[in-house]
Amino acid sequence: MKKLVYLIATVFILGNISCKKYLDINDDPNRFTSSTPELVLPQAIVAATLLTTNTYDPYGSDLMYRANAGGFSGFGTVISYDYTTSSFTGLWTGAYDNLNDLKYVKDQTAGKTKYVYFNAAARILTAYTTQLLVDAYNDVPYSDGLKGAVNISPKYDKGTDIYKDLAAQCDTAITLINSGLANTLNVLPFTAATDPMFSQAGPNMLFWKQLANTIKLRLIVRAGSKVTFNNTNFSADGFLATDAITNPGYTKTTGKLSPYWPWTITNTGSTSSRLPSTFWMSYYNGVKLTDDKRGAVTFRVWPNPPTNQLGNETNPNPPNGQTPNAFFKGTSALIWDKVGIQKGFDAGIVLMLAAESYFLQAEAMVRGIIPGDPTTAFNKGIEASFTYLYKDNTNTLPTVAPYNAPAADATAYRTANATKYIANFALALTTEQKIEAIITQKYLALAMIASHESFNEYRRTGYPKVTGTLPTETMASTVSLSTRPDKMPTRVLYPLNEFNTNQSNVPTGIEKFSSLIFWAK
Repeated sequence: MKKLVYLIATVFILGNISCKKYLDINDDPNRFTSSTPELVLPQAIVAATLLTTNTYDPYGSDLMYRANAGGFSGFGTVISYDYTTSSFTGLWTGAYDNLNDLKYVKDQTAGKTKYVYFNAAARILTAYTTQLLVDAYNDVPYSDGLKGAVNISPKYDKGTDIYKDLAAQCDTAITLINSGLANTLNVLPFTAATDPMFSQAGPNMLFWKQLANTIKLRLIVRAGSKVTFNNTNFSADGFLATDAITNPGYTKTTGKLSPYWPWTITNTGSTSSRLPSTFWMSYYNGVKLTDDKRGAVTFRVWPNPPTNQLGNETNPNPPNGQTPNAFFKGTSALIWDKVGIQKGFDAGIVLMLAAESYFLQAEAMVRGIIPGDPTTAFNKGIEASFTYLYKDNTNTLPTVAPYNAPAADATAYRTANATKYIANFALALTTEQKIEAIITQKYLALAMIASHESFNEYRRTGYPKVTGTLPTETMASTVSLSTRPDKMPTRVLYPLNEFNTNQSNVPTGIEKFSSLIFWAK
């Protein structure tokens, strides 16, 4: 959304990323502005999804899945992990930018029966987006943030306190939706114009409640014993069983291409600088697991895609990248399979996968957080991963082979790996083996879609397991400067702008190789 810059207090406010009020749409005293929740919310839904697709996923991809291709240089801190206060600043600015829009929706709809769905959705997306920030930075401005010129130096809240409140926001959102469902004559319903994520997928308000439950479940599972939540129960609406996919109307027009589409309007593309990592590939090519079906639908070349270990530039010389990249399934921008990760110029983008929901449920069942059979949830998570990768650009399963039978192919996958407990859950006998199996399968399901979540889970659980320094044994860079045994970073650093404008509140002593997010090992 086009935002206006405050003309007063410019020197102070332009530097203040924490409160982001310099991008606010409500309070420019020098010119008339107006908007409505109907206009702001759909753009905030898209922005939250784009934040996942365009900002957080690439950050996680280079840590967990991708390696540098031959013929390129200048990877810098991507391969050394020597992050600075200028590294990944979009994680911070992008999140606070959209949180400001979501705050506008909440403020404008508070207490208004007509807009209960808008208020609820804004709360749910606020919980989703704020968790992204906490998982990247730990303590961040929350209760004191987004107040603009009223407070341009907001305090930092503890990540544990923020998690607790985010779960409560999810509960409030569900209560609001239920109040709207009981009073539909006076409530403005969501349409395709106001809800580009769920409105065309079926009973959209049920899906919103399931998303709220799933976000809350992720908060509780990830926090473990570190947070005492007010309410650890969940509404009877259940958890996401369908992919949360946003599509505001992507089409083959300049400025309207799907962010997943790797080509330009003129069907040109350049060789990508990234390859699959050898470590990631070891879960497809038989080294650790055999996964022909998902391998064939994920990688540009199968069954022998070129790979590399992150950081290696000379010995052995890494293969060159592929046009347009190593993950596009097709021969050109005119002929492609319309499946996998990059399904088409008009394909929607993912906020959260059903596969992640099922794996969260499986872990919660193992840990006694919710009742149920973790084996069933685990197997459904694998099937949901196949289903998403097989769906085409219209978010529909093809009716003809080879992408029309995800359930059967998921079963065949488990059969092909029947001796491995990370695929055959029945063989996971201890709690630790069960958690390893769940997180490893989540790692495979989220690849190049929500890669940051895989990094979060690795830091929390230590899975997928790193066993050495060889390319099949670790995702860590060969030129890592990390002092940790696994040679991985533990976090990113607060952005430079915070030190320039909010220095008295920024946490001190933060180190990229030793400072842990509160839930991390």
